[in-house]
Amino acid sequence: MTTTVDDLLAQTGLTTTNTNGVISLNNQNKNKSKPVVDDDSDDDDKPPPPFKMPRAPPHVYSCFVVNRTGQPIECDIYYNGRPEEDTFNEVVHVTIPAKDEKFFPRKIFQPDLPESYCRWVKIITKIYVKKQNGKTLEINYPFENVHQPIRNWEFHIREEGEILSKPPTRPANILKYENLDEYER
Repeated sequence: MTTTVDDLLAQTGLTTTNTNGVISLNNQNKNKSKPVVDDDSDDDDKPPPPFKMPRAPPHVYSCFVVNRTGQPIECDIYYNGRPEEDTFNEVVHVTIPAKDEKFFPRKIFQPDLPESYCRWVKIITKIYVKKQNGKTLEINYPFENVHQPIRNWEFHIREEGEILSKPPTRPANILKYENLDEYER
C-alpha cells in the first residue's frame, strides 16, 4: 500500500496552496471562521507606506543656568549617560550667586574601553534648584521649546514662577570648540 503526500495531508486536515512558487500549509479545520490568507503572495500592488525620517531627539548637551533672583541659589544638574544604565550618570552641584549665571559644559565618556573607542555625550535630563527661601524648582527632560539636539541652552531662574527654558541668546560658536580635542571638533 502506497500513501501519497496528498493522502497524508487529507488525514491531518492540512491543504497545500501553491502561489507564486511558494508552498504553504493551511489548516482548514482549525480556523473555519477565518478565511485562509496567503501572506506570501505578490498579488497586491499596494505601494509601501512612505518613508518618514524619525525626529531628532530633543537632547540638551550643555547649558547656562541664569539666576535672575536677588539671592544665591543651589543648583543640581543631572547628566545621563547610557539609557537604562546608571553607571555613567552624574550630578553636578553648584551655588550660583544672585544675578549671575553658570555654564555647564558638554560631558563626554567612553563606556566600552578597551574594546571600543567610541565616545558618547551625556544628556542633561534634570535641573533642580533650591532657593534661599526653601522653595524648590525642578524641570525635567524633555525640556520645553527644545526640538533637536542642542548645546548652550538656557534655563532662567526667576523670583516668581517656574524655571524658564529658553533657546541660546549668545552665539554658539563662542563656546562650541572650547576644550575639545582633535577628535571632537
